[in-house]
Amino acid sequence: MIEIGLTIFYILIGCFIISRSNFFKFATIPTYWIIIIFGIKIILSILITLIYTYYYSDRAVADVFKYFDDSKIMFDALKTNVLDYNQMVLGLDLNSAYFHEHYYSKMHYWNRVNNSNFLSDTHVMIRFNAIVRLFSFGFYHVHNVFINFLALIGLIAIFKVFSKLYIGKEKLLFLIVFLTPSLLFWGSGLLKEGLVIIALGLFLLHFFKIAEKWSFISLLLIMLSCVIILFSKMIILIALIPGILGFLIHKKMKNILLSYLYATVIVIATSLILYFINHPLNPIDIIISKQQDFIYLVEKMDVRSAIYQPKFNHLSDLLAYTPQALINVFLRPFLWESYSVFTLFSALENILIILFCVFLLFFRTKNTSFSALFYFSILFALVLAIVIGLTTPILGAIVRYKIFVVLFFLLAIGNQFDTNKFLYFFNKVFPFLYKKH
Repeated sequence: MIEIGLTIFYILIGCFIISRSNFFKFATIPTYWIIIIFGIKIILSILITLIYTYYYSDRAVADVFKYFDDSKIMFDALKTNVLDYNQMVLGLDLNSAYFHEHYYSKMHYWNRVNNSNFLSDTHVMIRFNAIVRLFSFGFYHVHNVFINFLALIGLIAIFKVFSKLYIGKEKLLFLIVFLTPSLLFWGSGLLKEGLVIIALGLFLLHFFKIAEKWSFISLLLIMLSCVIILFSKMIILIALIPGILGFLIHKKMKNILLSYLYATVIVIATSLILYFINHPLNPIDIIISKQQDFIYLVEKMDVRSAIYQPKFNHLSDLLAYTPQALINVFLRPFLWESYSVFTLFSALENILIILFCVFLLFFRTKNTSFSALFYFSILFALVLAIVIGLTTPILGAIVRYKIFVVLFFLLAIGNQFDTNKFLYFFNKVFPFLYKKH
């Protein structure tokens, strides 16, 4: 009963901030729409919790619970040593032997034996939950409210960035940003996706701001966002590099397409140089290591959604598999591969996206020009899809990881969609659904 009351209290605080803050206000989008989205996300977070409680009932391996449970060990340090808690939360735990003995050895997911990457994506979620415990008193659903409010801020930031591209089409943009099914679902749970959404949104908002006008605050937020993305989902940061470079080159030259082509060539050339000189941070070896991590996971556990993927050892292996990697991310799972509710919904979403692309052939805006944001989005989605497809031989994981691929692909092509032409056609075909006022 206390948990319900405290959860409602924080939901009301969130709604109050949304209704009062100018950050959430738009000329073409009513504020209550955003409050409804916040409510939908809270409901979905409860649904996700129920699914992982009763359907996938092993709490020890459920992402929504395991980092929450581990965070209690970090939070309990407050009872004995406040300095230890602060050092762990801020990442200043330099005496690794001491902290491992007293805290990390007691956690189940602070260290992962198959993790080849020195930047563990488990730490950020454990730290986040340890901070929220200051306000939640250990009640799980309060954490759902906090992460959904943060994710909402990120979505608002993305909406602000792309509103310049969707002038006169703000409602279509609202549908894409806030109601893309996979993003809405996976971005509503107590998962690292929520932190990635706010970090990615703030990064984009302030990157494009600082490109127009210098701001120290924007620089700080960009740096903070990069740190969060780096420690949450590093492949997002890798996928951003070509688009960022392309935009910066475009600031110096007029031809947009050529700017992004130059950026792509520079990134590929740099990656190859780092690979051939055997630099430890070359992205090709990082991708190979990540793929081998996943194959190790498939071999050690009974993963129902595992798909065949040859083990990569060289650059040629990656190049040969890239077409299949793109198919895996953009088109799979197919309907007949839907082994669970999650993969079924992903398969249905794939069909909806294909239908949207077909509609785009007939309802495309005339005389459209491709802006820098278009190329940025396409390049980001494409690079991210390649990395995910190459590193992930598990359909269930691809379903969750590709939410940003879907979002930015739709953001890119959605601007080409003529909503007025489509609505006119729809009203002609289904006149009984249209009532003149």
